[in-house]
Amino acid sequence: MFDVFDDELASNDSKAKHHYDVNDWYVWLQNRAIGTYNPAATVATSFGGWNTDTEGGETKPALRPDQLREILAVCDDGEDRLLVVALGAWGLRRGEVAALHVSQFIPNAEPPRIEFDNRKNGPSSVQLLYGVEDYLNRVEALDASGWNGYLFPSNAAKSGHIAPGTVNNRFERLVEAAGVTLHGERPTPHACRRYWYNAYQDAMQDLQEQVAPMAADQGSSSAAVVVDKYLSGEQARRARRGAMRERLANVFEGER
Repeated sequence: MFDVFDDELASNDSKAKHHYDVNDWYVWLQNRAIGTYNPAATVATSFGGWNTDTEGGETKPALRPDQLREILAVCDDGEDRLLVVALGAWGLRRGEVAALHVSQFIPNAEPPRIEFDNRKNGPSSVQLLYGVEDYLNRVEALDASGWNGYLFPSNAAKSGHIAPGTVNNRFERLVEAAGVTLHGERPTPHACRRYWYNAYQDAMQDLQEQVAPMAADQGSSSAAVVVDKYLSGEQARRARRGAMRERLANVFEGER
């Protein structure tokens, strides 16, 4: 099907959108232990130029790890830090960040997760491979004053929480203070989500490199085949989580 997309779709952005939608679906299935194989996982290495987020023929930029560290360094409090963690370490959309509520979090599960009843692709959960401590610190700080359960509350809004535009404004303030730019412009919160996808792809590559000796011993030319076919579903999930958790920790640790 991706071959058909590559042949028939003129827009690189459309091709990438189909890839991300399909990949999101299979990642959700794997995280819920419903699916054991993600046929979209290696698409990014198979189709050259269109596999990344593109616009006008140019790659939409994602924040680099060092840029995220610079943004974290100017966070004055736990609220600012949690906003960056939610965008970059959890890969959430700005509207999802604005409306985060304590009732969505299951911090003691393995792995910890956030549950969404109504998301772009329907009900789903997001694993917290990093940032549980930031979440708990935020809850503790808010509990001290008594609050409505939203992690980013607003007394002025009928919803009880800040608006997506406020997430934009706060993030813009942080990137301006950090002096971070992408192609000469200030990055938006979506650049954090693109970082998350890039980090996940890199983590998958790290995992494949780790099992490459096993693939060679078995005479297989593809480490991806070993991951998908010879590791159990739970082994593969643990390995993916560990690889991604390590990448996130390398970026977000030490900036408290």
